[in-house]
Amino acid sequence: MGSIKTDSINQFARRGYLVRVTCAACGHQQLKHPVEMMQALHSRKISLRVEVVERHLKCSECGARAARIEPSMP
Repeated sequence: MGSIKTDSINQFARRGYLVRVTCAACGHQQLKHPVEMMQALHSRKISLRVEVVERHLKCSECGARAARIEPSMP
């Protein structure tokens, strides 16, 4: 069985996944709804590409910009 590739936040929404954001520095995790993320990113004119979004996210616990994004089932 192959893995499903999710290159953009839009693909998370289409496939019914939540977005799991994990801080690589401290391990803090948050689940986010992809449609809400897309609206926030669009208003800030940020690309929906996962690698771009990861660079813009900042951990609410430690302040690091070391986010990892992966899909999570609701």
